[in-house]
Amino acid sequence: EQRQATGRVPDDRTVLVERFRDELGDWRLVVHSPFGAKVNAPWALAIAARLRDRRGIAAHAAHSDDGIVVRLPDAVDDAGAEVVAGAEDVLLEPDEVDQIVTAEVGNSALFAARFRECAARSLLLPRRDPRRRTPLWQQRQRAAQLLAVAAKYERFPVVLEAMRECLQDVYDLAGLRELMSDVRARRVRVVEVETPAPSPFARSLLFGYVGMF
Repeated sequence: EQRQATGRVPDDRTVLVERFRDELGDWRLVVHSPFGAKVNAPWALAIAARLRDRRGIAAHAAHSDDGIVVRLPDAVDDAGAEVVAGAEDVLLEPDEVDQIVTAEVGNSALFAARFRECAARSLLLPRRDPRRRTPLWQQRQRAAQLLAVAAKYERFPVVLEAMRECLQDVYDLAGLRELMSDVRARRVRVVEVETPAPSPFARSLLFGYVGMF
């Protein structure tokens, strides 16, 4: 069914970029990338940054083990032409992967969560009563206040540790760089298709996207 819908089935040597309209008329871009969430998560961050910087689009991206879903609001450029994203917007130069992801991860929900955990472990978020558990919403508020101050100091130990966890433990930047190098060397091909409706694989990814938002 997937082959009938898109002409290609994504695998370890084929990345499928599928584009279609959603029920509101906005574009959805689905990158079928079966390389795991550790590769797809930083790639989704980089795609959203690329669309924001190059096309001025505030895109919402969600990732899973099987791919990336990007929602693009219907927009036109300065010349009045419709803005349509494609494969050129999702591919990165291998040398710029680290720079883009590092610049973007500091504003992500993942970094905020890891910072809160690191701050709690280092006792920067002390409890008023050690016998009682602090509600999670209060931990988040206090961690956000601490981060607002600590973010001014790039070498602050908790900031460095939270960044290290995101870039080394959660993300697989080396894997993403290798994938982009393989695409550049044509060892991995990128196939772009436009479909009237989501393909079977895309429907599965969209279910997770709806659940996230």
